[in-house]
Amino acid sequence: MGTDDLFHKRKQRRAASLQRNRSRKAPYDRVLIVCEGAKTEPNYFREIRDAYRLSTANIDICGEECGSDPLSVVNYAIRKFRDDPDYDRVYCVIDRDKHVTYDAAIDKLRQTRLGKKITFTAITSVPCFEFWLLLHFGYTTRQFCAPGNASSCELVIAELNKKGRIPGYKKGARNIFALTKELLPDAIKHANRLQQHNQTTDASSPATNMHELIEYLTSLNIRRV
Repeated sequence: MGTDDLFHKRKQRRAASLQRNRSRKAPYDRVLIVCEGAKTEPNYFREIRDAYRLSTANIDICGEECGSDPLSVVNYAIRKFRDDPDYDRVYCVIDRDKHVTYDAAIDKLRQTRLGKKITFTAITSVPCFEFWLLLHFGYTTRQFCAPGNASSCELVIAELNKKGRIPGYKKGARNIFALTKELLPDAIKHANRLQQHNQTTDASSPATNMHELIEYLTSLNIRRV
């Protein structure tokens, strides 16, 4: 079998797979969420998808296959959309931490147009995703700055591990949404308050707009009824 035949068969299989996904779609947006983390963030969003009974054909979540730095995440999201342009919204979930490609990733995302009506958005956390989790337990503007090449995220994780929060938390943990769901309204309130603070003071750390994606996803639970 020649190379052309193999390519043709792969193309046919991909087209058939896309058609099956379209036929299973629920009557709301089809969303691609591409995460920098291999396990932590994908686990969290899959738990949200399950908790709100959202369709797996509509909410597509990628993690390990995307690379481990912000620019790789953005590039993967662009490639995946161009391979399957049936998405209405594409989100890139990335951390600032010590990543040297963070600014380049944000610039590329802002300069890329996937389509006239396609939402292409960065969901960022400074220094890391765990800061969003920390906001479930209280409001803070504390900057987490580790010296040298050390990860600032480790400082946030240390705060999360304190009594009354999520003792034993580590990267790749599961059931984190279930553990924090009751505190979600507090986290959203604190994240909104922090956004307003940063806009007023022109600050950029700490920061997160994770609540924007969470509020959107949870709203789909209402739309599907």
